[in-house]
Amino acid sequence: MALSRVELAVLNNTCWYEAVFEAHGLPNEGDELVWLSHGSPPPFHSNLVVRSPSASQSDVEGYVRELDKVRRPAGWSLKDSYACLDLSSLGFSELFRAEWIWRDPLEPATHAVTSRLVWSRVATATELVEWEVAWAQDVRNESAARTARQFPDRLLASPDHAFYAGRLRGKVVAGGIANRSPGVVGLSNLFAIAACAEETWTALVSCVCAAFPGMPLVGYERGDALDLAKGVGFEPIGALRIWHRPERG
Repeated sequence: MALSRVELAVLNNTCWYEAVFEAHGLPNEGDELVWLSHGSPPPFHSNLVVRSPSASQSDVEGYVRELDKVRRPAGWSLKDSYACLDLSSLGFSELFRAEWIWRDPLEPATHAVTSRLVWSRVATATELVEWEVAWAQDVRNESAARTARQFPDRLLASPDHAFYAGRLRGKVVAGGIANRSPGVVGLSNLFAIAACAEETWTALVSCVCAAFPGMPLVGYERGDALDLAKGVGFEPIGALRIWHRPERG
């Protein structure tokens, strides 16, 4: 049976999780219902991602009990990919909710935006470090405590991954990541100085459509970023929730 658009977006997100965790040398595993890791995840990543809409409340509670066997001083989070769980009885609270988004493989740009940035694909380890420094300075990312690299160099080795940098007078001020999975390409980790937010979305769509022609784009966003995504041709296709629970005493 063909996967739905939401299932393709979830699969894409899971493939990116696998790549990130493997780049960090973190063990991870999965079955037809969930993906999970017993290790301590990088910032903004969950220990468990629900993969299938068939995963029931009782199924997920079983995985939670298994993950609870490892103590995590910072607590841990779970991605409720279909926004269908209630984990409050297990001590979780809703961290945020967002929308999966989808863009059909149309022309790269939906409308003209005056370009102030020079865009290129990150090609070297040095460029990736420069990109990550700019990413970390974005208001959405600066709260994470980072003691090591968030994006190891080995992520550049795969043809399915592409980091894009937007430069203003030679300095990286915007960027995003594309990751290809079966049937779609994900767009994530977008950042930009405020004056270039709209331009960044338009430019990244153009970059990704040129690199991976004929493939739909997916991701998930909320708030102002969701509005910007809609402005370049994305549409919401389903809700997701992130649940978090502090470490139990």
